[in-house]
Amino acid sequence: MAPKIIFSICLVICFILLNSCANTNSGINKQDAVSTVRAPIEGIWTGEFDIGGKGPYDFTAVHIDGKAYAFSQRAKAMCVGTVNLDGENYISKYLLFELDGGPFDWATITGKFKEDNKITSHFVTLNGGDTGALNLAYNQIYDLPSSLTKTHGKWSYTDKEGLITEFFIEEVGTLIGHDSDGCKFLGYLEIINPAYNAYQVKVEIAACDSVDGEYEGVSFMANEQLNMHIANENYGLFFAFGPKIEGE
Repeated sequence: MAPKIIFSICLVICFILLNSCANTNSGINKQDAVSTVRAPIEGIWTGEFDIGGKGPYDFTAVHIDGKAYAFSQRAKAMCVGTVNLDGENYISKYLLFELDGGPFDWATITGKFKEDNKITSHFVTLNGGDTGALNLAYNQIYDLPSSLTKTHGKWSYTDKEGLITEFFIEEVGTLIGHDSDGCKFLGYLEIINPAYNAYQVKVEIAACDSVDGEYEGVSFMANEQLNMHIANENYGLFFAFGPKIEGE
């Protein structure tokens, strides 16, 4: 069997394992949804990393119930995986995607959780052998309450290649959308915990050739921007939606 095929199979298996591990205590736990007590590792974390001394690159991670989604716009990468905190010992395992592209490697991040809500860590990629430092700080935008009223409306995002994606999110969280390439989107947002700024997202994409399929991920509000990152075993997709202005 060709090495490239073997590597692709390994990536798919890794993605399935990461999701199955996280889903044992992930998803929408309705019993815990009313709790205002935040686990130390949960929330939105922002910071920077370097690769072999080159950087810095931006990094934003969302940790929810043992599951982790992250992205770096400058590095054009997105990550899906798991996160765990044992005392002060922090470990996260990620499947790495090209931003708006397919998987290309996986990484293990290990470090220390500090009492001032900061994480100092190092990572290594398992296939490429890249190493670097990653420093994160808790972002208090996570402490803002979530509400489907905030996400209701028309949203638009234009990526660096000029591809325009538009979503309409209804008051109950259902969404419908399309992009300028003719891809169709149908799905929903759901509140995870009303005390915190994060939403679970599930989307089905159709009429989009190889990108067709079911995706899931997370979304959060930053100022008036709706950040959304979703993935399946084939693609990781990132959107930084802004309110669509009527007449555009």
